[in-house]
Amino acid sequence: MTHIVVALVFDIEKSQEDIGKAVTYFQQKNGDISHSNKLPIDFLSMDERQKIFTDSGKLRISLYKALLFKEIKEHIKAGSLNVISCYEYRSFEEYLIPRNQWNKHKEAFLEKANLTKHSSAAQTLLTLNDKLNHQFMVTNDRLSENKDVYFDKDGQWHLHRYKAEGDHIPIDNRLLYPPNRSIPLLQVLIQINQLTGFLEAFQHKTEHYIPTRPGNNIFYAAIIGFGENIGISEMGDISRNIVKNTLETVATHYFSPEMTLKANDLILSMSNKLPIIDFFRQQSGFVHTGSDGQKYDISVPSLRASASFKYFGSGKGITVYSHLDEAGQLIISTVFSASDREAHYLLNMLTYNEVITPDAHSTDTHGYTEPVSAITGLIGIEFRPRLAGLYKRNLYAIDAVWTFKELDYKISPNAKIDYEHLVAQWDEILRMTTTIKLGYNKASTLFKRLNSYARQHPLYKALTDLGRLYRTDYTLRVIDLPPLRKSVEGVLSKTEHSNNLASAVTHGNNQQLIWASYEDQLKAEGCKRLIMNAINYFNLLLLSEKLSQCKTEQEKQSLLTIIAKSSTHTWRHINLLGIYDFSDTEISHVFDLQAIMALKLIR
Repeated sequence: MTHIVVALVFDIEKSQEDIGKAVTYFQQKNGDISHSNKLPIDFLSMDERQKIFTDSGKLRISLYKALLFKEIKEHIKAGSLNVISCYEYRSFEEYLIPRNQWNKHKEAFLEKANLTKHSSAAQTLLTLNDKLNHQFMVTNDRLSENKDVYFDKDGQWHLHRYKAEGDHIPIDNRLLYPPNRSIPLLQVLIQINQLTGFLEAFQHKTEHYIPTRPGNNIFYAAIIGFGENIGISEMGDISRNIVKNTLETVATHYFSPEMTLKANDLILSMSNKLPIIDFFRQQSGFVHTGSDGQKYDISVPSLRASASFKYFGSGKGITVYSHLDEAGQLIISTVFSASDREAHYLLNMLTYNEVITPDAHSTDTHGYTEPVSAITGLIGIEFRPRLAGLYKRNLYAIDAVWTFKELDYKISPNAKIDYEHLVAQWDEILRMTTTIKLGYNKASTLFKRLNSYARQHPLYKALTDLGRLYRTDYTLRVIDLPPLRKSVEGVLSKTEHSNNLASAVTHGNNQQLIWASYEDQLKAEGCKRLIMNAINYFNLLLLSEKLSQCKTEQEKQSLLTIIAKSSTHTWRHINLLGIYDFSDTEISHVFDLQAIMALKLIR
């Protein structure tokens, strides 16, 4: 431990003075404090200062070191001791737009991030306060006619669970798609590539020497090997007309997470232009997206994998987090440790605006935190989470709680946010939001650092209060508006269908991921998403073609009604497992059954 502390580079200027002095002295002495007379002890409590010396005044070196190491750990977690040589435990300032640049070019930053309207804390909070107060009034005024709300004996409001009428009627896919397993996956990929040119995204990584590009079949094989969790080497073994060495070379030199991201965007840019896309949206022109995480076991040692008995038993695994819209278009996905909170990564996806920009976003409880709600509110994305125990969550206001009680509201705020603290931290809120929006640093990195502090960071507290206001407004509208609840349930049902398709695609190796490195995990996830987006686009084309063949408007409307109750994330008509060649009936290897049966085995 001594060698680690000596080797670390601490940011003493931005750390607490007492622990900073102790660490500096310890490093200057190279950990050898046996002959030290001016040993820093101010970082210790009075009781600890007495215990590190014997009755004769001799220093207990081992005890001092143990206490120092313990305090170093606690101060790093609290953010009062920062480590320059560790990316995760630097000063929070290091992750934001540099303060000197922010102070000098603040207006330009805000304009570029489309946040100028929020430059004034007072104006933004006044607008939000008026909206909140109005929504409290509207929701309470309509309670008498709201059949979804009821009150218990203590006067606590509850909401009946939303039930979609007619949305769960089983649909016979044979009415919409070709017969079962009639279309090989390879044919789907070939056809979608002809329409989008997504294979062009895969280019050789070398700048100086670029060899002759292999045929497209090699790239399709690599995509399937990665995406279906078969593995590149095994894909070479089981594929006909594919040279294994060439396949492995292509997978190494032509595939990267960035290339799979670009390939997916090429498909999305084309599929998003289809007229049928807007039909899937509950509100025309309004893009409502959803996200969900899916746990996967990993069969090989991986630094990203973490233990979770609930999901993996005695094994380890990761989370694959995906973001899609109402038309089943998978916008972006990522991979992280199964122990990480999904909400940290949600903003990474929402601020990825290459092809499809959301107006609203839904997730479940695991993807929600109040600070995330604050950021989404500021960047203009309506956060519509499906929260467990919504009625148990306090409602908040800027005005005093008693002013609502005087109005005799049955549903009123439980607490008032700390307005003064929120205003005092407003500039930091804007700097963090701008940092995320402009891609200066990832939201997941910022929130993981904020959450790592043992004592709550002032900025985190302010974001929590702001998020509580946005969530209160959303809760009141959920109570009052059944169509809003329907939209949330609708898009989250799309994520469930997407998870089913993802499981079907990731069929190799008993669905235990075989990718050890983070880069390979991202490549495999990108290829899986590529296959899913190709299938989704292919299905959208099939449905569009069927609609175009309708002879009457009545027939078209009838078909649209069926399509509305179906999912484009269906694969019953697509052969994901490959094609087996039955033309050659010769057996290459014949077992000697007689010799096998004559074996004498000793236990």
